[in-house]
Amino acid sequence: MPITTEHTDREAHERPVRFQVTVNKHAVTLTEHRMTGLEIKQAAKDQGAAVEVDFQLSVKRGHRYEVVGDDDTIAVHKGQEFIAVAPDDNS
Repeated sequence: MPITTEHTDREAHERPVRFQVTVNKHAVTLTEHRMTGLEIKQAAKDQGAAVEVDFQLSVKRGHRYEVVGDDDTIAVHKGQEFIAVAPDDNS
């Protein structure tokens, strides 16, 4: 008699979705689709990007970048591009 494994809808939703964004051209894997600027920077730092939590984060929107504050919650999606610059960087 074959053994079957049943998965409920609830179990399927509990598994985190993993997707990649880039922060300063470094691939960062995220599991949440709504995150604060601080959470994005912390995830990037934790995954080896040359980013500190006091850096200014910006998200690419079309052909320009918009600043994302530490407390700003934004929608995050696969392939999204971010840059983070040190507070003393005048570039």
